[in-house]
Amino acid sequence: MANYHIIGGDGEEYGPYPAEKIRELINENRLEPDSKIRTEGEPWTTVGNLSEFSPVTNPPAAPPINPPSIGNTEYPVQPYSSSAGLPRSGPPNNQLAVTGMVLGIASFVLSCCCSQVPILGLIGILLSFLTPIAGLICSIIARSQIRKSNGTQGGEGIAMAGIIISSVYLLLILAILGLVLAGVVAASQFGRP
Repeated sequence: MANYHIIGGDGEEYGPYPAEKIRELINENRLEPDSKIRTEGEPWTTVGNLSEFSPVTNPPAAPPINPPSIGNTEYPVQPYSSSAGLPRSGPPNNQLAVTGMVLGIASFVLSCCCSQVPILGLIGILLSFLTPIAGLICSIIARSQIRKSNGTQGGEGIAMAGIIISSVYLLLILAILGLVLAGVVAASQFGRP
């Protein structure tokens, strides 16, 4: 009976395992058809290419709510695997990236929508000067954390969206303040007798 070595979701080699253990890992969605496997002394191939494991049929199962930890486990963990019929999902999004994007969008909402209500509008406009700064800071920190996470955190696009939205709003504020300042200077010069 052949023993198999596999490459886990963490990139480490595990094994040797008997065929029964490989089937168990396949049924638990911890090995997929494109997972790397080899019999002892043979070159690497994929699980789907081995006739004893093909076709790989996984029972329909809901994706795990909390992916298993990669800590000191006896067997490899592929926490972001897909089950039959579901698209692959990546690592969870960085929460600061989401926060930064929401704050950037909130800047536009606060300045546009709340300005129609007298007291609430004043508070909304004052907050809209702070939210893009907070959004920009959160998005920049999130982007740095995502790059340092080695693939365990997602949301690079969300962080970039937060940076862009917050920056555009800050540039609009600066342009408006520049126009107001130019108007005040022009009015003071033309107002003199």
